[in-house]
Amino acid sequence: MSLQPAARSQASAPPPALAPTQAPLWAVYAFTFLGALGTGLVTNGVYFLAKSALGYAETANYLLALVFGVAYIAGAVTVGPALRSVARRSDRVTSRLVLALLLILLAGVCAVPIAAERITGAPQAWTLWLLAAVYAPLTGALWPIVEAYLSGGRRGRELRNAVGGFNIVWAGAVAASLWLAAPLVEPQPLLVLALLGLLHVLSLALLPALGREPGRHLSDEPHEINPIDRRLLRVFRILLPASYLVSSTLQPFLPSGLAKLGVSVTWAAPAAATWMSARLVVFAVMPRWHGWRHAPALPAIGASMLLAGFGLAVVAPSLGGTLPPPVPLTLMLAGLAAFGAGMAVIYCAALYYAMEVGAAEVDAGGAHEALIGVGYAAGPLAGLACLAATAPIKNHISSAVIFESLLAAGVTAATLLAVFIALRLA
Repeated sequence: MSLQPAARSQASAPPPALAPTQAPLWAVYAFTFLGALGTGLVTNGVYFLAKSALGYAETANYLLALVFGVAYIAGAVTVGPALRSVARRSDRVTSRLVLALLLILLAGVCAVPIAAERITGAPQAWTLWLLAAVYAPLTGALWPIVEAYLSGGRRGRELRNAVGGFNIVWAGAVAASLWLAAPLVEPQPLLVLALLGLLHVLSLALLPALGREPGRHLSDEPHEINPIDRRLLRVFRILLPASYLVSSTLQPFLPSGLAKLGVSVTWAAPAAATWMSARLVVFAVMPRWHGWRHAPALPAIGASMLLAGFGLAVVAPSLGGTLPPPVPLTLMLAGLAAFGAGMAVIYCAALYYAMEVGAAEVDAGGAHEALIGVGYAAGPLAGLACLAATAPIKNHISSAVIFESLLAAGVTAATLLAVFIALRLA
């Protein structure tokens, strides 16, 4: 759920003769909601589960995130060609069949951690590393096909409305997943993963409504393109993966950062969901308020909210000893809200300009997905580099303050460099 549906569906959906009819939106949305509850919690919440089950701190969580990012790149680059190759060899391989196989595999890998715990009597670290390595490429294969069902047979305003609803559904599910998992994060963290696997199994019941194949892709009639929009498309194509770099740096940090501010294990995941809730609000507003379209200042606005929110959220834990207890936590939650709003602005704008201007120009080989994966991998690398730089400092408080300052400054500098490159290209 990190790229434009129109672009991704062309890249990754199997190519047999597509049906001319649309998949019913209710079925696509229901499938999306169940799937996003699972994939959203694994992508954003596995670090809270790892901290609860295995006591993971920043270093282990950043390494876990790095495995996830590298696996995501591998899945993004290979899934499209693999599905096309299989589909060419057999008419029996349909998009619906591939979805069914993916759901079964996702459910299976979610069951491994709890099964190993029940057999050995204790949580097994290797199961979470297996989950990160296997779950990421599977989701990289799942969502492009879902988005093919979403966009197939739709175009113009109908397609934009469908995508707007899709964004609200998956973003709402991701935010809800951390709240729903909260009661089990401390007593039964690995059971949460098993329940997510059950959601994937339940999703199988929706497949008959989707049809064997997505509807045929429909292109808009040729229309005049605003030169400003073409430049903005180039800018947001770089800002989108850059925003995922920032996000993948922040996610593994949040369990330890919130713990430093006295937030319990039970409430840490819902507190982290603040940024997802802010993203959901912006997702609901932007499709209905069109004043942001064709605005050259929008990239700067989105990037400013993203970076200001990130910096505030990362630095807030180091203020715990100097300010009254509620203030640092309030600052962190405010930073998360600004970060989520910035993520939403960049995502919505990148999606809009890709459909309005560049749907036909996006590389169909998965290169853009790989860029998102680079963002997923580069963020943990930035975190690990900052941890390595502060390792020689023996004073724990000084080390933590310098780490958080380095993390905020380094990621901000990298993102500003991406913004500068984007503006030069535009």
